[in-house]
Amino acid sequence: MKTWPRRLRALPAVAVLLAVAGSASTSGAAARAVPRPPARQAAYCRALHAELPATVAGLERGTSRPVSEFTAQWGAPAVVLRCGVPKPEALTEGTKSFDPYAPAWDIGGIEWFAEPRSDGSVRFLATHRAAWVEVTLPKEYAGGGGGTDILAGIAARITKTIPEGYV
Repeated sequence: MKTWPRRLRALPAVAVLLAVAGSASTSGAAARAVPRPPARQAAYCRALHAELPATVAGLERGTSRPVSEFTAQWGAPAVVLRCGVPKPEALTEGTKSFDPYAPAWDIGGIEWFAEPRSDGSVRFLATHRAAWVEVTLPKEYAGGGGGTDILAGIAARITKTIPEGYV
């Protein structure tokens, strides 16, 4: 299995989030659909769900709609976590949008791939794990230091429940 080149790490998080939030990409209802991971990934996602905190960076956990053990949310507007999502095309060799130099940053011990959305939100994916975990930060959090705190708070739970690996 080929891996993409080593990416930028430990950049000043505020600058990174501001730069990413200023870009454009797609968004939509598919971003909120409940994932349907294969059995092995589903087991990791269930373990993560059981470990997710009641608060992240001061944001209280709410109830995801639809309710699922593969999703969670905090705050209003909601920071949305989805576990067991498919590998993004930008990181899938052979796809039209594959980018071997796709930006990723180390936050909380997890390498996060950032995918800006047209609405100003940013979709972050935890890479190099046995299940893909997506965290979407609304524009209200994506453009400031709060986004780093949110990702770091979730990263500790991902590290605890989903081993390193490639899906």
